[in-house]
Amino acid sequence: MNEKIDRKKLETIIVDLYHSTGAEYFFEKPLIGVASADDGLFQKYKSIIGDFHWTPDEALAQEYPEKAGSVIVWILPVNERARQTNRTMKDRPSLEWARVRSFGELANEQMRLQAAKVLTACGYPSVAPHLVQRKKGYDFRKLGYASWWSERHAAFAAGLGTFGLSAGLITEAGIAIRIGSFVSALVLAPDTRSYGEDPYAWCSRCEECVQRCPVNAVFSDAALRDKKRCYEHLSGPMNKNRHKDYGWMEVELGCGMCQTGVPCESSNPKIVL
Repeated sequence: MNEKIDRKKLETIIVDLYHSTGAEYFFEKPLIGVASADDGLFQKYKSIIGDFHWTPDEALAQEYPEKAGSVIVWILPVNERARQTNRTMKDRPSLEWARVRSFGELANEQMRLQAAKVLTACGYPSVAPHLVQRKKGYDFRKLGYASWWSERHAAFAAGLGTFGLSAGLITEAGIAIRIGSFVSALVLAPDTRSYGEDPYAWCSRCEECVQRCPVNAVFSDAALRDKKRCYEHLSGPMNKNRHKDYGWMEVELGCGMCQTGVPCESSNPKIVL
C-alpha cells in the first residue's frame, strides 16, 4: 500500500534533504512549486524548445511505465555572501560564487536523486529528468544548447517565476538561484500561475543584465540571446589559471554576471520597487 504523501509531507521531505545534503551551506531555504503532469504547457514546450523536449509522461517513462501525476520543482536562492562578492566581478565569478555553482549544485543533484528515490520507495515511481538525460548522454550542443528537460520551464509551469532577458528565471527570491525538479506518479493539486502564460511577466526590462554580460551574449530582445557565445565563455577563457585562482578543476564554475548586480538579483522587481 502506498504511503500517504500530501503537500505538507512533500515539502518536509524536500526541506529535510536541503539540510541533509549540505545544500543549506550554499543556498537559502527552498521555494517549492507543483505543476500537473497534464498541464498543457508541457506539450507546448515541444514547439517552444523543440520536439525532443520530454513531457512529464515521457520523462517518467525513461525508467517507469506509470503515468506521471505531478512535476515537483524547487528554487534554491544563492546565499548572500556569494551574491555580494560576485556583484563586483566583471568577467569571471568570485570564489564564493564559483564554489556555490560547483559544489552547491552537487548537493542539488543529490536533492533531486534522493527526492525521487524517497517518493519511489513510498509507492510513487519518480525520476529526476535532469539526471536521467545526463545518464543517457544527451548532447546539448546538438540540440541547439537546449536539453531534453528544462528545469527553468518546469519551474515556470509550477508558478515559481518567469524569464528575464538573460533567460534566467526571476522568482520571488530573485534570479540568483539554482533549480531542481523531479517527475512523480504522485498526484498533487498544482500551484496557480499568477502570471498566466506570460514568459516575461516579472522582467522589468531594465537591461542591466545586458550591460553585465562580459561577452555581449544578452540583448534587449530576449530572442537574440547568444547561448553559444555564453557557453564558449564558460568553457574557455573563464577557465584560464583555474586551479590557481579557484583551487579545483573540471566541475563547472558558472559566471553569474547576469544574475548579480542587477535589480532582480534577490527579489522580483515587479513587486519590490
